[in-house]
Amino acid sequence: MKTIVQSLVAALLFSTATLASDVIPASTNPTVTTNSYKVVVYPAITPNKLNVIVERQPGQMMVVSMKDSNGHRLGQQLVDKKQGTFRFQFDLSALQDGNYSVEVISGNDVALYPVTLKTQSAQETTRTITLN
Repeated sequence: MKTIVQSLVAALLFSTATLASDVIPASTNPTVTTNSYKVVVYPAITPNKLNVIVERQPGQMMVVSMKDSNGHRLGQQLVDKKQGTFRFQFDLSALQDGNYSVEVISGNDVALYPVTLKTQSAQETTRTITLN
């Protein structure tokens, strides 16, 4: 338990710099706890990557999916019932700006974590020419 909390704190410290990038969590609390697992979803330091950490006891199959705003599955990670705590990344580089969600299902427990992708406009560099 201490390991996931320490990892979460470190990840949040590192991810604050990336919150200004393309991945914007829709919630200020990145941890979702259910009866059978705890999941943390947060932007990675690497642009266009989304980290997912799940802490759980082995026992049931688990599916972690990335879905668009219409509920269409864009990608998924299947987790064997023998596997305990795990982490992985979703690559978001091919996705357009918009609202998405990470859905974690294990038995009757379902957690939904909304994510918004938004490309920030590049600041235009201006040059001033002064004649003496």
